[in-house]
Amino acid sequence: MSVHLVSRTQVLWRRRWAVSLLVVACAGCGAVAAAGQIQQTSKVAVTVSAWPNGTFVLDQGWRMHDGDNAAWAQPDFDDSKWQEVHLDEPGTGWRWYRFSVRLPEAHAPLALLVIGGYGTYEVYVNGQRTPGADLRPALLVTYPKQRVIPLPGISGDTEIALRTFVPPTSMFLADRSAWKIEIGTAPAVQTAGRAAQSLRLNAVVPGMGVHLLVFLTGISLLILFRLQRNHREYLWLGVYLMLDAWGSALFELAAGGFIPFSGNWLLSVPTVYLNSIAQIEFTFSFVGQRVNRAWRIYEGLLLIPPILLLVPAWFGIISRGLFNVDEVLLIVPASIALPILLLFWYRRGLREAGWLILPSLLPMFAIALDDLGIVGSYLGWKHRTPLEGGIRAGMFNLELFDVADLLFLLAVGVVMIFRFTRVSEEQVRSVGEFQAAREMQQRLVPVSLPAIAGLRVEAAYLPAEEVGGDFYQVLEQKDGSTLIVVGDVSGKGLKAAMTGTLAIGALRSLADEGLPPGLLLTRLNRQIARAEDGGFVTCLCVRVAPDGTAWAANAGHLAPYRNGEELLLDSGLPLGVLADAEFAECAFRLEPGDTLTFVSDGVVEAQSATGELFGFERTRTMSGASAEAIAQAAQAFGQADDITVVRLTLAGTGVVHA
Repeated sequence: MSVHLVSRTQVLWRRRWAVSLLVVACAGCGAVAAAGQIQQTSKVAVTVSAWPNGTFVLDQGWRMHDGDNAAWAQPDFDDSKWQEVHLDEPGTGWRWYRFSVRLPEAHAPLALLVIGGYGTYEVYVNGQRTPGADLRPALLVTYPKQRVIPLPGISGDTEIALRTFVPPTSMFLADRSAWKIEIGTAPAVQTAGRAAQSLRLNAVVPGMGVHLLVFLTGISLLILFRLQRNHREYLWLGVYLMLDAWGSALFELAAGGFIPFSGNWLLSVPTVYLNSIAQIEFTFSFVGQRVNRAWRIYEGLLLIPPILLLVPAWFGIISRGLFNVDEVLLIVPASIALPILLLFWYRRGLREAGWLILPSLLPMFAIALDDLGIVGSYLGWKHRTPLEGGIRAGMFNLELFDVADLLFLLAVGVVMIFRFTRVSEEQVRSVGEFQAAREMQQRLVPVSLPAIAGLRVEAAYLPAEEVGGDFYQVLEQKDGSTLIVVGDVSGKGLKAAMTGTLAIGALRSLADEGLPPGLLLTRLNRQIARAEDGGFVTCLCVRVAPDGTAWAANAGHLAPYRNGEELLLDSGLPLGVLADAEFAECAFRLEPGDTLTFVSDGVVEAQSATGELFGFERTRTMSGASAEAIAQAAQAFGQADDITVVRLTLAGTGVVHA
């Protein structure tokens, strides 16, 4: 879409005006030839000796006067001192135009074809205002379009007058206020009117199809963004395309006279600046870079014209030249900086950035070229732009902006197809890894707890959305004691699950040897440390004999709670940090009814919406509750990681619970 509404409209309007004249000339050439000689009297009257089926243009012989006076519509008003003008001479404000014509006494019903801004004129015939044309508020005025006005029952000396008011705004119809008027038989005028209507439709309909396609493409990208929320380039490119289609459609509808000019100026012009913001956001999102403060300030400056300058320019407070200079100063910097940034990122290894260098240059280059022409017009340059007439392609005439936008969309479309394909493949691979990690993690926690005489054991495990590395095991020993192990693997995902599986496998093998907790952790540490990139593991190991005697060793895990109080243990290093690390062992005794509660860091690190942690004190207070209650309380508070709770109670001989 061209961001220079006035300049682009001039090109479109001149093209439509020329075609319209050609069609009308062909339709009425025979009539003009047969009408005989047109004689101009001292009263600027045009005499028609005969009236065949046809039309001719009333372009010469008009007299004009600035101002507004109802008496100027009367046929006997003396306008001999008024200025003689052509109707194609522009003007704004209040004006009256008068034209005298002498018609045969007997002729077919006549009509006028008036092409002018809808809502900017009234037509008077012999002092009487004709229906079908009226003055309207500036917000409802359109660019020139055709209107057929019947002229029933007139003959002889006839005075035609136009009462006009073109809003004197710097961005309105100041250079497009000319009228074109034809008179002829009603059928011929209606045919000419339909021809002019067809010209306007033919100029708009193809473009509307393109804009609809672009708009639907933008919607499709927004749908892709919903599927891949972490890829904001889909969002911003979709916004860019929808704004481009919206602004271009409004521009063409206004240029063709199908909607008021205000709809174009107030609703389409802002998209020029919003599109620049969308292109900046798209570029940074595409290469995975954050928009820094300088670019944020620049985006804020781009919002100034649509917010602060658009309405003053509408009322003529700000001149067109000032508004265009403002546009040049704000839009052109991005056309220079963005390609340079893309080249910089490309040279630093972001290969996909290279795909956007040329496409990003094209629209901005076209804008800069047209801006240069507009500024040059105020400096008196003969030619406004090097490609003012557009690019001829057979029977079609393409604007430079359209070609640039088309190439931009094609290039970006290819890039986005490759991007979407690659991202989709990565997502499929990630989903597969996630499922594999979940399956492996299920092996880290027992499906059911063993039934152990003298102990009541319960556990609760609530995985977070991401795959974590929490694990626990309850293993019966050959001497009748029970080994309880709770741990947490560093990291997330498949790697953490694999490390946890490795730790569980080694743990079960060492447990079969009947090793005490300290030596078991020492041996387990060596195996994990020897594994390549195995990460580290926190692990708490407690062995409980049937009589309540217990031994514990800790490798960086949270200490357990005994009867609601933290059990003091030497913390030790996590497994896998140092291969030759040794772990101290602590002995203690459990009495019947005593409880021992193990928790993972997902309990104490649960976080509320306000940022408050569940914390150690709240965990200690709840440690006397059931494992399920503790886990549910932490989850309700705000789960951020896997939550694991294992709780055992020394119940005495004969009590079995799993």
